[in-house]
Amino acid sequence: MTTEIPLTELDAARWEGLETAHWSSPATMVPRVLQRLAAAGPDGGRPEDCELLHCLVPEPGRPVPSATPVALPFLLALAADPATGAARGPLTALLARLLPAAPDLPERHRSRALPLLTDPDPAVRRAALPLAPDPDCLLGLWRTEADPSVRLSLLLALAGTATTGARAVLAETLTEDHPALYVAAVHASAGHDPDLPVRHLDRLLTLLTDPALRPRFDHVWYPAHRPDPLTRDHLLWSVYGLLAHRPDLQAAYPGHLLAAADRTGDAALRREAVLLARHHGGG
Repeated sequence: MTTEIPLTELDAARWEGLETAHWSSPATMVPRVLQRLAAAGPDGGRPEDCELLHCLVPEPGRPVPSATPVALPFLLALAADPATGAARGPLTALLARLLPAAPDLPERHRSRALPLLTDPDPAVRRAALPLAPDPDCLLGLWRTEADPSVRLSLLLALAGTATTGARAVLAETLTEDHPALYVAAVHASAGHDPDLPVRHLDRLLTLLTDPALRPRFDHVWYPAHRPDPLTRDHLLWSVYGLLAHRPDLQAAYPGHLLAAADRTGDAALRREAVLLARHHGGG
């Protein structure tokens, strides 16, 4: 661990008598998990260790567990330390749950977390987005972000703010060349304009059924609370869901996919089209 908080301070912290948010997770477990993450190095951090530390997040309407303020400086240090390696993203996701859920924690902790929004690692930047203090911060990040996966997560975060600036970004992204960003803009816009996916259906079908574009949907769309990113095949189903208010178009949608699969010889597209047709028919 190369942070300014040495492991001796972790050992010296008093954990006996402290509480977490889960009765099955004693506070004395927390320093052991932090020790493992600190000692694991760039390639050794285990996601399940990060999951164990979610016991520090307060339950809705409940006070912050007494172990959380003690653990928080170590969590921040580990998340910021490049030597923590692959565990930095899950640790940042933990902080992004913890800090908004605990508004009474000292402001200095939020300030220390803000640099994660501009970290060199895209996985950390994606995970840190809930830490943005306001929509203007998200807009500023949008203007400078180049990584497609972070831009997509930023787009969805902006859409949730429903500000004038966010609407402008959505409108701009509906002209986006990157297929996954465009599809994300359609999904994000549907919340305030349910007919927008209908108006864009032809282009959606073109992009989602082009075998040459399929790789551009991979490793870009990382939804919250999912371990893996969405793929083109996931998005075939989500577009079907966007058409629920238009039963005629929803019923015809699997047939359009099947016809495209026949033209292109796309076996994966054919499989999803058949599954969608069965689903729609109640089979």
